[in-house]
Amino acid sequence: MHFKKYVIILCLLGIANLYAQMAPLLKDVKIAFVSYRSGSAEIYMMNSDGSEVEQITNSQEDNRFPVQIDKRTLGFSRMDKEKKFTKYQIDIYTKEEKLLEENPVLPGAKWEAKSPDGRYIAFIRSTDYRDRELFLYDLKLKKEKQITKKEDSGTSAYSINHSWSPDGKRLVFMSGPDWYNQYIRIYNLEDDTIQTVTKRGYMNSGLVWLKDSKNLIANLKIRDKTLYELYHVAIATGAVTPLTANINLHPNISPDGNWIVFESQRHKNDGEVYIMRPDGSDQIRLTFNDSYNGRCIWFRL
Repeated sequence: MHFKKYVIILCLLGIANLYAQMAPLLKDVKIAFVSYRSGSAEIYMMNSDGSEVEQITNSQEDNRFPVQIDKRTLGFSRMDKEKKFTKYQIDIYTKEEKLLEENPVLPGAKWEAKSPDGRYIAFIRSTDYRDRELFLYDLKLKKEKQITKKEDSGTSAYSINHSWSPDGKRLVFMSGPDWYNQYIRIYNLEDDTIQTVTKRGYMNSGLVWLKDSKNLIANLKIRDKTLYELYHVAIATGAVTPLTANINLHPNISPDGNWIVFESQRHKNDGEVYIMRPDGSDQIRLTFNDSYNGRCIWFRL
């Protein structure tokens, strides 16, 4: 009996110690996520320990894909009954909504990503879903440069998962002959070269840089062989190391680089929000709800 009490005390101390390590995150960030707990898909926010869950959007239509615009504004997409998407923004404090006006840097530019120094904008331009190419626009010189060219490589960018390294020197993206065979590639801004990182192609659902600008977290799947899981990818060697098991999706790294928030279906339900360290350790479940909880991002206050 005393042994059981001792084990319980050790477990509680371990949990307390783990949450103590999370304390710095609680001061300046929250987690935004999508949940069906009210019946329709709505955007919610909570502290990084899963406490103080607050509903942000409130409509009969589905609200999805949260993105941070500024310290009090969240962008999202709303799908109506005809499955048409319209982009909105909402003040997380007043809950005031308005249409999100998009002003692309160039005609046809989609999924824009600005470099850390603010000089470059990476974007996709396409004629249809199967013909996506990656471009770069220099705001200082007002010049456009095409990064991927199907006629040269036989493959288009075919992905919206391009993102800048923290040091602003490289741009990661995925490309391949079809949706099922995409290779992780990196464009180097300084010498105008493209490096192919992985030795084989994958299906993908997210790419994020780690703080050192030398490693990635990738959401990958091998068609008919594996589930979607999170992997650590070493850029220098191309080594791909699994971090999760039983369907895990959509990684997003915290502003300080110490935690990754992601969606997990390991409990055989629609999804729950988890966080973990970049090396896959300290995996902590934050939501406990029978409905879907996922598509989560860090929100800097």
